[in-house]
Amino acid sequence: MTINKEKTNNVNITEITKAGKAHTHRKKIKTQVTTLITITIVVALLVSGILLSYKTAKEFTKSYQEQMLQEGRSTIDAISNNIDTIDSVYRILTLNDSVYKWLGKNYEYDANSSVVLKQMTSVLIMNNIWEKSYINSIYVYNNQGSQIHVSKDESVLSTTETTTIYRTYNEETPTLTIRSLDNSNCLYFIRSIYSSDSGEILGTVIISIDKKEWLADLTQSISNGWHIFLYNKDVELISGTDGNTTKHEMNALKNSIIKNSDWVFFDTTFKDNSYLALSNNIEKMELNTVVMAPKAQISKQLFNVLLPYIVVIILIIVAVTIIAFLFSRVITRPITVMKGYVDRIADGNYSEHISSLDDYEEFYSLQLSVNNMLSEIHSYHDDILEQNMLLKDAEIRALQSQINPHFLFNVLNTMAWKAQMSDNNEIYSMAIALGELLKATVISRDNFEATVEDELSYVRFYNYLQKMRFEDKIQVFFDIEPNLDKCHIPIFSIQTLVENAYVHGLEPKETSGTLTISIKKISDNVCISVVDDGVGFTKIPTFDTNETQDVQVGGHTHVGLKNLNRRLFLMYGGNSSLHIESIPMEKTTISFMVPFNFEDTTL
Repeated sequence: MTINKEKTNNVNITEITKAGKAHTHRKKIKTQVTTLITITIVVALLVSGILLSYKTAKEFTKSYQEQMLQEGRSTIDAISNNIDTIDSVYRILTLNDSVYKWLGKNYEYDANSSVVLKQMTSVLIMNNIWEKSYINSIYVYNNQGSQIHVSKDESVLSTTETTTIYRTYNEETPTLTIRSLDNSNCLYFIRSIYSSDSGEILGTVIISIDKKEWLADLTQSISNGWHIFLYNKDVELISGTDGNTTKHEMNALKNSIIKNSDWVFFDTTFKDNSYLALSNNIEKMELNTVVMAPKAQISKQLFNVLLPYIVVIILIIVAVTIIAFLFSRVITRPITVMKGYVDRIADGNYSEHISSLDDYEEFYSLQLSVNNMLSEIHSYHDDILEQNMLLKDAEIRALQSQINPHFLFNVLNTMAWKAQMSDNNEIYSMAIALGELLKATVISRDNFEATVEDELSYVRFYNYLQKMRFEDKIQVFFDIEPNLDKCHIPIFSIQTLVENAYVHGLEPKETSGTLTISIKKISDNVCISVVDDGVGFTKIPTFDTNETQDVQVGGHTHVGLKNLNRRLFLMYGGNSSLHIESIPMEKTTISFMVPFNFEDTTL
């Protein structure tokens, strides 16, 4: 007999097991010891590390500010030198007789202007002014608005922008003034030229410089990634942005700047980035200068300084954790051993007794007590298992007795003998068939399984008896896969399905019908199905494997199907229950699957 022999514990044992597993979230001694040691040392290291980091960060910030101050002064010096270089153009031109006379006579552009232009170019080259990469052009205007110029860029745009500057800012500018146009790549330095005799204005010098080239020259004095911001009421210029700074961003930056004639440190934000800034004012140009260092860069450099200390602290913490773990493992080893045994007990292993705790007096006493308890539980468990087996056996036998009532063989033998003596072969064959079915009923009381071959013989006897009733109204077909004759299946399982098909499907049908019995091997299982084209089910019955009373479905209790489903559950578990599909008056299929088994499991 094949029965689902699952281990069954007493209710109290099950509750104890569940309770033990439900408390796995509680704290562990080993974890507590490891955590306590680790936390103590880690806290000490962290406090020391924080103090060290604070002091290091403070010194680093001070050093960084000194670096910014030094580079800021270098930037101011570079700007002043560039402005002096640009302003020197004024002195060079006013000292040149040809340029001075051209301005004084207010010539229009003519051949004389061409001579003056050549001399002006020569003077600029001799004084190395023209070698400055940031100088684009130098325009000299007289009082008539005529101009002569030298330029590296002879484009119409350059001349147009310079003319716009001249017309827009055509006022007296005794000192060098800086101007700019929106969306222009150039800055313009403007200064009026005065007569040395009368003090009257003779003209105006406009020097155009390239913004990017000038900023590139200035940023040589600061660290990579820093910004220089130059601004006054007419100019806003910042390095390292490729000209993609909006007016709103410029205004927000200017509003956050602390203006001072001396160096002042402050925090600011530009393009969503934080900066440490240093500002100063160049009074002679009314030009505010700001040097900005990204705080992210400061943090990165500080991190690089602290990284070796952080690595050492982490390594110490890891080493301490490992040592604490090993130490706690030594301390708590007996508890771990005991827990392992208790877990096995919770999983149902009552035969293995606790050992290896003889070295510790407290645990040795606990070991003796638990082993005594295990012996009693093991005996108790075996008794319960045996009782459950007996209960299942009795239930299966009771179900089989309900399906297959016992008849007297002697009566049938007498009927068969009389029929044979009177040459009534039909009665004789019917008596023999019924006798074989009754013999199988008796056999089923001691055997829960039969081979496919024997089960099909019972089905054929039953079909013969039904054929005597219905003659040729019902045709029966067999679809049996080869090599399954010796496979074991529940006895009277197919016969029960065939009987159900006759009684509830084909018999009520007024016309002829067919019945197909199919047995197939699918993977490691044998699938058995009975198909008929009778009246079918108007409502598919459901079977509760734990239900003891019959429930009517469509006026029928279906006790045969219910008992077969219960037998399948007891013998193979829930995966072998009956599966019913029905289309009324067309097709009804009842099937089940059992494990493929050639072994004799007869009790």
